[in-house]
Amino acid sequence: MILRLIGLCLAGGGAYALLRGWPEDLTALVRSCLAVLLLVGGLGCWAAKRKNDDLPIAKGVRKPGIRDFLAMGMGILALECGFLWLLNAAPEPLEEVAILMEAKFQPAAAAERSGKAASTDVGNWLWSDEKRRALPRRTNLKPGAKPEIFVKLPQAKDAELLLKRNVYVRAIILDEFEDGVWSRGGDEPKELEADAQGWIGLGERGDGEILHEIFHGKVGGGRDTLTALQGVRAVRLPSLKVVADGMGFLPDVGGTSGYSYLASSIPTTLEDLPKTEDWGQGKAVVAAGRFAALATQAAGEGDLLKKLLNIQSFLRDNFSYSLMTENRDNLDPLENFLFAEKRGHCEFFATAAALMAREIGVEARVAYGWAGGEYFPDSRMFVFRAREAHAWVEVKMKGVWVVMEPTPPVALGGGGSPRRAEPGEKPPTAEEVLAEEQEETADKGGDVGKTSLVLMGVFGAVAVTAFLLKGLRRKHDFRFEDDNQGPKRRGGYFAAWRLACEKKGLACRSGYTLKRQLAEMNAPPAFADDLRDYHYAVLYEEKPPDTDREERLVTEIKRWE
Repeated sequence: MILRLIGLCLAGGGAYALLRGWPEDLTALVRSCLAVLLLVGGLGCWAAKRKNDDLPIAKGVRKPGIRDFLAMGMGILALECGFLWLLNAAPEPLEEVAILMEAKFQPAAAAERSGKAASTDVGNWLWSDEKRRALPRRTNLKPGAKPEIFVKLPQAKDAELLLKRNVYVRAIILDEFEDGVWSRGGDEPKELEADAQGWIGLGERGDGEILHEIFHGKVGGGRDTLTALQGVRAVRLPSLKVVADGMGFLPDVGGTSGYSYLASSIPTTLEDLPKTEDWGQGKAVVAAGRFAALATQAAGEGDLLKKLLNIQSFLRDNFSYSLMTENRDNLDPLENFLFAEKRGHCEFFATAAALMAREIGVEARVAYGWAGGEYFPDSRMFVFRAREAHAWVEVKMKGVWVVMEPTPPVALGGGGSPRRAEPGEKPPTAEEVLAEEQEETADKGGDVGKTSLVLMGVFGAVAVTAFLLKGLRRKHDFRFEDDNQGPKRRGGYFAAWRLACEKKGLACRSGYTLKRQLAEMNAPPAFADDLRDYHYAVLYEEKPPDTDREERLVTEIKRWE
């Protein structure tokens, strides 16, 4: 009993490890199928060797055998593969509805799914959609190295200027935070049209603008956002739906695979602001609660610029960057980051910094995009990969949105410092990446659909076969005429009973069980209960035969006849 329980626990642990993603070399479909087989196999081994006395309260008519568990396991696998095929073959609008419903009613699960899922479209692994983003309670992020954003600099001097600073490419802005969820507020969207020169103005133009050309893939469904160097002031597009200061949705480009457009930006960080200027004192923080007290400690003394720089340094120096957070006590994500685990990825740093900035009276929001990148001098091209997806803070200083970077300067975009490629190294082209992306999407989708459909047929056929074999070999437990066979092999007590009944004119009727025959007797013999209990125990409950008891029954039957 103990060994079988240990085996069952090990099977459950193995299934859990498979469903958690180990080993990584196996596909999700293979891991899930193996997990089902492991669980059903563990249950089968536990039940197949179980004695009848192991469960004295709840007993079945008969003990399940290997065919029962085989039919059950194959049936579950067939249903699983069928569901996977249905999801793969489902129309795109149905998938979008499911994603929107998940983001609406289970934002935390949507955020975790979007962080772990591998997307074939261009997109930042940090956000669930362009409207809402819940801070995940736990993270185990593994972003890839796929090129996603291409930024080309027409002027070599602009490229050299960017190489000396942190580079941020912004796509999403969220400015409302409630119950651990960032969302987008603001006014109604505005449709802007290009002027006579083909430009759409998004801010005050001025010195230091950097002209750049953007290339990126297409998500579709009207969800493609304006993507440009932080501080965008103008973009060369026929139209743009603006939903926030500096954020807009691109016009549909039909059947093309991606976007290419010019933009002009004036990137600005807190370090770029002159410290000699009067930035004001802001409001005093009333230390009510742990967060307010921490904000007071982080802000320190000085004007607004000094306090923001203090908050930035405080978070960089006192908290660790990590793509994995455990949150063992299931705390609020921000509480876990600030007061318990004290580690997390850039989104936790950005959220803490934005809320602290608001505590001292500065308008702040969270921006999502990419930071750092790799620069290829021969083509003056910056390439941003999925692993460089990043979140940072933007604070409004005298009408201008400025980058505040609280994340420690680590490899994953955190510091935003670009890398220079080796001389002569060629960058991947946007056209090649987008073409490969479309081909991989079609191939993977077809393979998953075909594989799951074939496996569904195989598992279903095995399940039906096992079920039919199980049915053919099942004993007819309540057929009296079949009872005539088993007892003969276990002794002569039952043959003696039938012979005695025939002599007394109590012939056994076809289809009657022993229990029914005894119940309908006007004067059942004194040994009736003993005969019935022993007969059913040996025949149906697989109790071992008792030779002495059978001899005693034969003796009593002969006396009765």
